[in-house]
Amino acid sequence: MATPPTEVDDEIDFDDYEEPYTDEGMSEEEEDYLDYLLGDNEEEMNDFDDPWIPADTYISSQSSVESSSSSCTLNSTRIYWKDENSNDDGAPDPRTVQFKPNKKPGIQFGRLSRHTLKLLTSPVDFFKLFLTGMLLTSLCLSTNQHAAYHIRNGKFQSYAGPNGSWEVVTEQEMEKFIGILIYMSFMKLSSVDRYWSRDALYRFNPVPSCMSCVRFKAILSFLQITPLPDVNKDNKLTRVEPIIEHVRNISRELFQPYEKIAVDERIVKSKHKWSGIRQFMKDKPVKFGIKLWVLADTITGYTCDFYVYLGKKRTQITDLSKGLAYSVVMNLMPNYCNQGYRLFIDSFYTTLNLINDLLDKKVYTIGAVRGNSTAKPSVFKKNDGWEKLAGRGDFRWHRESRFLTVQWKDCKVVTIVSPIHTGSKVSGCTRTFQARTGWKKQVVKQPECIKSYNDGMFGVDKSNQYLSRHRCYIKTKFHWWKVLFFHCLDMMVVNSFILFQEFRTEFPNKFESIPAHFGQLEFRESLVRSLLDVGSLEKKHESFACTPIF
Repeated sequence: MATPPTEVDDEIDFDDYEEPYTDEGMSEEEEDYLDYLLGDNEEEMNDFDDPWIPADTYISSQSSVESSSSSCTLNSTRIYWKDENSNDDGAPDPRTVQFKPNKKPGIQFGRLSRHTLKLLTSPVDFFKLFLTGMLLTSLCLSTNQHAAYHIRNGKFQSYAGPNGSWEVVTEQEMEKFIGILIYMSFMKLSSVDRYWSRDALYRFNPVPSCMSCVRFKAILSFLQITPLPDVNKDNKLTRVEPIIEHVRNISRELFQPYEKIAVDERIVKSKHKWSGIRQFMKDKPVKFGIKLWVLADTITGYTCDFYVYLGKKRTQITDLSKGLAYSVVMNLMPNYCNQGYRLFIDSFYTTLNLINDLLDKKVYTIGAVRGNSTAKPSVFKKNDGWEKLAGRGDFRWHRESRFLTVQWKDCKVVTIVSPIHTGSKVSGCTRTFQARTGWKKQVVKQPECIKSYNDGMFGVDKSNQYLSRHRCYIKTKFHWWKVLFFHCLDMMVVNSFILFQEFRTEFPNKFESIPAHFGQLEFRESLVRSLLDVGSLEKKHESFACTPIF
């Protein structure tokens, strides 16, 4: 008879349990991979094919020992990139890339006589270098012709004079009209009519004593820049083209930019209709407006040259094979070639054709590079994992032909191309990071090429800051071109302000009565006092004497 099973008192210890060892050997792929790690034969290494590790990522151990640079084997061709541990011996001699302008940088007195220079004693004198008598005469003639034509045909009779005809606009009256526009740029009210309000809140407003509200609206309504016989309806800028060309020519004549200049786009804010050239950019702070291509001085923010973008169909491209960006830069740069200028551009403009052609004309282009750009070398286009493995402050560089290309990891990877910088030179920048105890600052390595680009690309942005701070803009329903007229007026004010600051720095004893801090707001206030022919409010309105009630 079988005995019943008995309970086992000892429990099984699974931690000490070991599975019986069976030597099944390694697979063929594991043996090949082990031979690759232990072997020195380059042919076996090149023949090795691992489905998990691409063959392009294998790094030759022999080349890494011979030089400090990293090398990749790509289709039996080795391409090298280097870091800060490698000296850049291919950088050009600084004596061969010197800045040699045709004129002395700064304000230009060549077109001004000695008598005119002696008269430059106040801000309005610098503004009248742009607002010339010829321009005022052209504005008055075109406006009078346009107004007389409409009133003669029985339109806008509310703007006619007592005898039913148009009262001619004089140059002095046009100056006051422009002075009121500048006054409205920094003294904002909810509507135009409130500037002529008789309420006690607006008692010290100088506008009603200079021009009536009806007269101001009449000039604003009939304002024309181009005479009626010269209007070409096929040209989108026919109504405003004379003042655009005037501002461009005067701006180039009166100022020679310093060593660093920048090209970028500018958006003139407007939601007008019917123009056909209004642009929409969803990723920009100003989404609707008219686009301008601008060349500006980096140090001062002076607008050296510009022109209006008319859209894809109306824009004339010099070379279709090289694209719009090439045409934009070449149209802005003919006056500054062969002088050693440092031109800073963003990734939209940087192409291999552009930087090569500008370098042949001794314009040294420092620009950001997109991932698919022709200016980016092939060693940086391969996905070798460097962008993911690099930490903040790491960089690599590669010199190919006449250009240096630098990749630097900040929040993301930035690629810059330059013909004059040295790849191994490093500077520092301060970055903020979050630690356990709060936000802290640390110094991060930064290539000299990246630092120079950040300092030089600020030209157009500085110009935009000046222009957007106080805008001469009155919304019009049908005359969309007046948006560009107001913007040209703002550019004349800003450029004259920059010239005034340059002249004041060169001749400090000539403006001792002007306070040390004299910004753009004080400059505009001075223009209004001179154009409207009124004194300061303290002198204009005397304090009221306290008299007893009779």
